[in-house]
Amino acid sequence: MKLIALAVERESSITGGQRGAALLVFMLLLTMSVAAFLLSGMSQFSRQLASPFHNASVLSQAKTALIAYARLSDPDLSSQTGLNHRYLPCPDQDGDGLAESPCGTNSAEGWLPWMSLGLPPLRDASGSCLRYAVSAAYKPGASGPPLIAALPDGDFTLNNSDGIISGGVVAVLFAPGVNVAGQSRGFAQNTATECGSTVISSDKNLAVNYLDTLAGIDNAVFPSFISAATMLDATTSFNDNLATILSSEL
Repeated sequence: MKLIALAVERESSITGGQRGAALLVFMLLLTMSVAAFLLSGMSQFSRQLASPFHNASVLSQAKTALIAYARLSDPDLSSQTGLNHRYLPCPDQDGDGLAESPCGTNSAEGWLPWMSLGLPPLRDASGSCLRYAVSAAYKPGASGPPLIAALPDGDFTLNNSDGIISGGVVAVLFAPGVNVAGQSRGFAQNTATECGSTVISSDKNLAVNYLDTLAGIDNAVFPSFISAATMLDATTSFNDNLATILSSEL
């Protein structure tokens, strides 16, 4: 009987120890799970805070490169004229980084021609390459060359939800953000380029699948564009970030 009692006591003691160890393991796992959840939430919040700053940075790089291009790349350059014009490159239509040539006589929109500007393929916080619109008078082959002595106004108007911010905008840069409802950025069986697709008409290249609508203004349609006045104005259906170039900056 004494041996049986000792065995029961020992079994009871072992079981209690095992239960204590299991409880410690459970508490440790619970603590790690809670910590991981909190860190994940903080990471997501940090990314949300960082996105506008990243977008502002890449838009600024692109704007600086375009202004430099306008001041240094004059197709009419000669010993007699010097740098008397402020041409901007045509947009890139297939996402290979090269400006199209020619690109018609009207204002045009497409991918930022990063390779023609000597840039890497700049991407916004969502991973999308930047988009770019340029006024007709500043494109190569414009009917009236953009002389620095009398630079013409641009074709575009920039708005926010309160009204017009600026008129006569020469060029607009877009950080499109993630696609919103109704947008499709697939390229089917076409061949992908760095930013788009070799088939220009592919969904992968179309402005309507990148640029959004706010307060009745569609950024995929000329000549009016709109920007959210603040981060709070951005919604699940509008997340475009914009930068503009005025004639006075060229």
